[in-house]
Amino acid sequence: MKPRILCLDIEGGHGGSSRSLFQALQHIDRRKVSLEVWHRIPGEIERSYADIGIPTVLAKDMPRLTALEKESRNALNVAMFFLHVWPRSAPFRTKLLEALDRSDLVHLNHISLFWLGRWIKRLRPSLPIVMHIRTCPYPTSVGFWQQRTAARFCDGMVYITENEKKFFENAAGTEPPNVVLYNPVVVRDRVETKPAFRFPAERLVATVLSNYSFNRGIDRLIEVAKRLDSLGDTSVLFAIAGDMRVTGAPEGKLAAVARQNGTLKDYARDEGVAHRFKFFGHISNPEDLLSKSHALLKPTRENNPWGRDILEALAHSVPVASVGIYDRFVETGETGLLQKTFDPDELALWLMHLSTDPAEGNRLGENARTRIQRLCDPTAQAAALSDYWCRLIHSKT
Repeated sequence: MKPRILCLDIEGGHGGSSRSLFQALQHIDRRKVSLEVWHRIPGEIERSYADIGIPTVLAKDMPRLTALEKESRNALNVAMFFLHVWPRSAPFRTKLLEALDRSDLVHLNHISLFWLGRWIKRLRPSLPIVMHIRTCPYPTSVGFWQQRTAARFCDGMVYITENEKKFFENAAGTEPPNVVLYNPVVVRDRVETKPAFRFPAERLVATVLSNYSFNRGIDRLIEVAKRLDSLGDTSVLFAIAGDMRVTGAPEGKLAAVARQNGTLKDYARDEGVAHRFKFFGHISNPEDLLSKSHALLKPTRENNPWGRDILEALAHSVPVASVGIYDRFVETGETGLLQKTFDPDELALWLMHLSTDPAEGNRLGENARTRIQRLCDPTAQAAALSDYWCRLIHSKT
């Protein structure tokens, strides 16, 4: 009988971890394993799984606990989890136990499921559990608690890059058997886009595909826009897709916008650069926007230039500018611009250079596409994941 894999997904709507899981499962050879996915949020992903014959269960009360940046907020978050979220999940957990009895391995798609994983291991100690480490949690008490707890109950870890692996090893002190598997990315040809994403031919479209958070640094584009204005540029246009409600700003004008429940659009208007931006809110098909983009920007304050938005852009032959030192994906002069520290002047000049030298943008884009094909091939990554599952199952028998 084929090994039966139960995947638990904290998202399921349009989140990056759900998208990555789907693209892996989509390419797994199901002659080798049987798959089932439980997800917390309804969305198009249900139909996508149905189209490829993978059964799903919507589990809105799947309990998750996320590590936050501030200890005070963590304390409140943990209290709410144990007083409300965990007790409310009792019917879900009862139903889950039945599914565990017909499963040979559980794959937890995010570290915020760590407490659920601990509960599973205590009740089903012989059932292998794999956790997919997709983030580096904040270095707080809850973040360390998550990682050390996961290291005790998990039978295996899957990391999306070497960075998460190193971070986890340092935080947990030890770890179960592990593998680094870059997120699978389907490389497609550019597609014809919806009218909403048509731009004037003379504009260079620099895109953001991410909800706002202070650590993602999207507000830094206001400074870049000011530099472009001062340099006399009339070409660069920022296309922003995602929820842009401003939160978490520590001080200054941006904090004032946050206190008024404002958005990045309000901030751009207040700073006199609204003409540089188009805000689209959440979009269900980022490929449509990427097909009309000349660059993707991720001016992160967390120095993590390897997220799902970056990989998708590179796969669509779109050069990327980001911040950090890890150049496996974004590499200056090869696939985009990687700044060790954020420099709005350098980024503005780079965008202006792309606008006046389309051949350079095409070269970077082709390099980007080739790199993603080599590092993130879905068939190869899916095979490695299923092989890893099977090895863990066999090691327990």
